[in-house]
Amino acid sequence: MPKQKGHMNAALLAMILFIGSELMLFASLFTAYFFIRYGVANETWPPLKQDGEPFKLPVLLTLVNTLILVASSFVLWWGEKRLAVGDNKGLIRGLWVTILMGGTFLIVQLNEYAHLGFTPQDRAFSGAFYTLTGFHGAHVLVGLILLSLCLKRAYRNDFSHSYNTPLTAASYYWHFVDIVWVLLFFLVYVI
Repeated sequence: MPKQKGHMNAALLAMILFIGSELMLFASLFTAYFFIRYGVANETWPPLKQDGEPFKLPVLLTLVNTLILVASSFVLWWGEKRLAVGDNKGLIRGLWVTILMGGTFLIVQLNEYAHLGFTPQDRAFSGAFYTLTGFHGAHVLVGLILLSLCLKRAYRNDFSHSYNTPLTAASYYWHFVDIVWVLLFFLVYVI
């Protein structure tokens, strides 16, 4: 049965509902973070290092990493706009750059983990930090897989202005993941 004008594609609706469930997951993680930070944890926030100095998260590096991730959303959007005017090569370039930027984000995040100086088991602070950033990193990885699958299909010219549902669904997911990170960055790194 052809899609009627004004009705949403079932696959896009499914992605929106999935993103809604992911939104609830992150809302519960942020709620737990605030309970730990402002309620139940009886510890200095952020914790003190062994020398008694307060620990500082790498805010500047993470800001740059945040800008990379946010810029990747704009690159993906640009690739979709190129497809809309029939430029499949533009879409391919946009997907490649988005995937590289997302991969860079994950590598920088893993590098940060390697140099933080605490582990998830150390304190409530570290457990909350690793849970939030780790779940987000897992979502970035899923987004990269979705975008890679779209890239494979773009090479086969599977997408057009009239058919781009998998690309649009992956794009919605990617933009969601980026928005969650911006919120996470401000709540965990800035305030």
